[in-house]
Amino acid sequence: MLSLLALALVVASAAPTHLTIEPWTGKDLVPTATTTAKFRLVVNGKPNATLHLQATEVADGWLGAFCTPNVCSPQRVDVTLPKSGHAVYQFELIREEDNAPAKSGARVVSDDGAFVEVPAASR
Repeated sequence: MLSLLALALVVASAAPTHLTIEPWTGKDLVPTATTTAKFRLVVNGKPNATLHLQATEVADGWLGAFCTPNVCSPQRVDVTLPKSGHAVYQFELIREEDNAPAKSGARVVSDDGAFVEVPAASR
């Protein structure tokens, strides 16, 4: 029994990064414009690991932002996962320019190769 518990701890500590994206529900973390598309970005991985996330494949004239209750970080963010190995961000796609394409999606990529596709938003 003890060996099974030890094996489970080893497997859990080596857990690969997993990113998921879904529509944002509930109260916004920070004040945002109504033209902002909001998503819930869930980051799961090794507890206490530091990850570097970047928004890629964002259309010209759009901005991808990683938001917490205190700040939004444009295009990239450094994440130190808590002991739970779980963090949640409000990921936003913001159309910044009037002549920008009507739609943009994104890909959120971790420095360890994990990624998730963000559905196209229109604003």
